[in-house]
Amino acid sequence: MLRSGDADILNFLEQIQLARNVPIGLRCYRLRTMCMHFGRWLNLEPEAMRQLVFLCYCHGLGKISIPDQILFKTGPLTEKEWTKVKEYPEVSELICNQHPLLKEFAFLVRTHQERLNGTGYPDGLRGEKIPYIVQVFQLVNAADAIISKRLYRNRSDPPGIRPYWKQAVAEITKEIKVGARDPELCEKFFRFLE
Repeated sequence: MLRSGDADILNFLEQIQLARNVPIGLRCYRLRTMCMHFGRWLNLEPEAMRQLVFLCYCHGLGKISIPDQILFKTGPLTEKEWTKVKEYPEVSELICNQHPLLKEFAFLVRTHQERLNGTGYPDGLRGEKIPYIVQVFQLVNAADAIISKRLYRNRSDPPGIRPYWKQAVAEITKEIKVGARDPELCEKFFRFLE
């Protein structure tokens, strides 16, 4: 699945993310783990699995361009702040294009916030213009964001309670209803979560 030199660059990318913010760096590891499991469950080809792994570590590189007061803000973002946040996929793409081993992932990284119905960013792509592997990554990314947020806010919940997965399924289901997600792929993801 991984090629010669991949492990070194992935370790480097992980260290960069950990240096910026430990929770963000740890999130890359969680995403990688879950993407690997879901990718194997889908029987993805080795090259697609490699793309998933690199998406986990490269998708957020552009967040380095987001000022800390915006990136770590606890309250709602202003319209101006949200505009700044929406630029990060393009910055991630620019960063990937600067390294010979990462260039092949630049377009995937750029499109990871797009939605099938055209409501995503930065380009408002629709349908099949969003690569399948990106759609796979998006589901894991969305579920992890929902689950992590809930875990952070509900640390007092007793162990063994898993309402977070139910919340992730509920929120992704809302996105299916407005055409932002592929219902068939989402159904596979829901079965995988069981």
